[in-house]
Amino acid sequence: MPRPIPPKNQLKQFEAIRRALKKTVLDQDDAVDEVVDAFIHMAFRPPKEAPPKAIFTFLGPPGVGKIYLARVLCSMLKEYEGFKHFDLERYSEAENADQLLAPQVVGEEIKEGELIRFLRATPRAIILFESIEMASNQMQMALLDLISKEDPDSGINCREVIFIFTSTLGSVLYQSKEFLATFRRSKARAQGLIMETIAKEKKVAGEVIQEAITPKLLATLAQNYIILFNRLGIKAMVRIGTDSLLRLGGHFREKGIALEFPELTDLVTLLVLALGPAITAKKVKQKLPDEVLFKITRCLRHLPVAPARIAFKVTKKAEASLRKLSEAGEQLLPQIYKNNQTVELTWKEYQRRDRLIFSLSRAEIRALPASKGLLRGERPAIEFSEIGFENIAGNRQTKTTLKQIINTLRKPELVKKFSISMPKGMLLHGPPGVGKTLLGKAFAREAGRPYIYVSRTELFDSEYLRLVYLKAREYAPSIVFLDGIDIKALLEGVLTSVPSDQIALEIDALSDDPEESVFTVITAVSREEVPPLLIEPDRIDTFVEAPELDREARRFFIEQILKKPNNGKIDVDKVVRYISGMNGYELQRIGKEASLHAIRHGLKCITEEILIEQINIIKYGSKLEKTQIRNLEEDLRLTAFHEAGHAVLSYLLLPNTKIEQVTIAPRLRVLGFISYSIEDFPSNLSKEEVFNNICVLMAGRTASMKKFGAKGMDTGAAGDLEEATHQAYTAIANLGMDEELGFVHTDTLSRNVNKEFFREVVERQVRLWIDKATRKAGELVEANWRQIDTLASILIRQEIVDGGELERIMQKKKETRSLTP
Repeated sequence: MPRPIPPKNQLKQFEAIRRALKKTVLDQDDAVDEVVDAFIHMAFRPPKEAPPKAIFTFLGPPGVGKIYLARVLCSMLKEYEGFKHFDLERYSEAENADQLLAPQVVGEEIKEGELIRFLRATPRAIILFESIEMASNQMQMALLDLISKEDPDSGINCREVIFIFTSTLGSVLYQSKEFLATFRRSKARAQGLIMETIAKEKKVAGEVIQEAITPKLLATLAQNYIILFNRLGIKAMVRIGTDSLLRLGGHFREKGIALEFPELTDLVTLLVLALGPAITAKKVKQKLPDEVLFKITRCLRHLPVAPARIAFKVTKKAEASLRKLSEAGEQLLPQIYKNNQTVELTWKEYQRRDRLIFSLSRAEIRALPASKGLLRGERPAIEFSEIGFENIAGNRQTKTTLKQIINTLRKPELVKKFSISMPKGMLLHGPPGVGKTLLGKAFAREAGRPYIYVSRTELFDSEYLRLVYLKAREYAPSIVFLDGIDIKALLEGVLTSVPSDQIALEIDALSDDPEESVFTVITAVSREEVPPLLIEPDRIDTFVEAPELDREARRFFIEQILKKPNNGKIDVDKVVRYISGMNGYELQRIGKEASLHAIRHGLKCITEEILIEQINIIKYGSKLEKTQIRNLEEDLRLTAFHEAGHAVLSYLLLPNTKIEQVTIAPRLRVLGFISYSIEDFPSNLSKEEVFNNICVLMAGRTASMKKFGAKGMDTGAAGDLEEATHQAYTAIANLGMDEELGFVHTDTLSRNVNKEFFREVVERQVRLWIDKATRKAGELVEANWRQIDTLASILIRQEIVDGGELERIMQKKKETRSLTP
């Protein structure tokens, strides 16, 4: 047994260790202080009754010096005879776990597990278990049982053994300013918070979801020493890179070549930043000298004689770029990481006598494409939008509103001025296919934030949603994008909404610090379908509507189609009129379907006729084959006069509602129809407009009967009669437009008081309105028969007449009248 060291000398020894560790382990002064203070505590406390000597838990992001600190510490504590490092990721499978603890057959003899052998041979040791969360829960319990129980029969005694467990769990929490402030005020409270966070962490074992660390082991860890490690800053990375580069220089010196670094610190800093966005100590240590070595060896291949000296210089321009980047201070690495950026270096190579010179001429920060960057395959994945508002046509008012919200997020002082809390979320609602998803992604890019996209089945996984917000906090300020929050799923036979309680819990737990802001964007078809729990104050309380696609947006889709091979004769304005009322999904189909049509029919390009036909197929269904319609020619003539009657009276009575086309081409959903420009539909109708619309509806059968007599009274008018009757009833019973009834909403009385109220009057007046409309329609059909007959003849010949051609037919009537003496 080593002789005990007097207390005064012990303190001196520990202070010397503290100083040495701070020089050796970079950027982890707080962690070093906690470790050394723990050893002082162990030195002066009464001996423990139960093993082990101590248990440490090192918590922090990967590559920050947790393992290195343990190794260096062991080398400085002479009373400890050995150090052993077990990477538990290697023992996550059951068969590998046996190698650690269970007896193994080696050749012809049975050997104890690797850990057991080490404990027998080294009773005073420091043992490090890396990534304890990677071990199976069964193995975690076995380790706890081994290190905490004293079994004289086994011959293993852990009383003088220090066990160190490392983990990256919970690192997001203790990187936040709010947590660090708590840590400074009360370490006990902070450690409690971190353990609460780790207790919620899960892992998948086979098909079972388990706690990442078993509750019993976690409780044991919480009662012992917890050491928190922070991310390494730029200064620490530069020191690591400098040491690696100087070692490379020493290697070249042995080969007879001198490496010169006149601006060493600036050079290393830029080389470190070029390793972005994810810059770790391990990466700097390995990749940085490799980059320099690669440049040298590539150049040496082309030189007849190796130079005596090789210099790496940094130009004034590159230094100026570095100074600008350095203004971010210790936030530089987090910014590069969160924004998916790297620093792109431009080099120039030249030779002067026996000296080869690499000159770093330019350094520019670049955002990596979304498909590259961190190259993370795990879920949830951080994304960086490449879509901005300039890539989305139309939606001017919506984009203006979104820009105002972004301005608020960027200027928290404005919110503070009005004594309100920072917005935590936004609902973007509107019909399907109007671009809500694109607008949400463009919002992320314009706000300069990375985002995590969640949709479909992911929205119903509470554990996954927890991980989403955990990852988002790591990249804060960031965005969580929950697309289609109003959808329902069938889970175990029950129609279920998204777990709004979990989402609300995550939003409530978010920090109010603007630098740690996680903004939630949700989309839905209707605000009424969003779970009320989510749209309460201080949750998602900003609402933005995305309306139907406007003319500018529709035109954008057609202009994209015109980039495909076409005959150059497509009237864009005409086609844009045809696609009114179509959503984004349908508009995207047009170009593809038109292209496929051209390919199938061996055509070289797309024409206007092909485009319009594809639009009609998407809106109204495919054309029916002639063999599918009995008496085709006769039916087409009946339909032609029916639709011509509608079209002519619509032109006369509803001049402000533009007609896109009149067609008698039979399709799956209709035999003939008139399509209108939806954007011309008035939102508020007068009594005269309602009555005129009923007249237009009655004009189809009226025209058919004028041409064909009783034969014109066919089933083709069923939909017209239904709509006309409904409009007349609504005008009378609901809108107070009937002179006899006056301003009475009879539907209210018939539903809530007595269904007999005004029934006879309403029935009589509906018949009166229909009769008057039918008479007026008949008079107008008679007066405009020439135009109806002309239009019907053209329809029989070519099946379709667009709005422009109808305009010319009707204009001829005006010219004829003006010439009549």
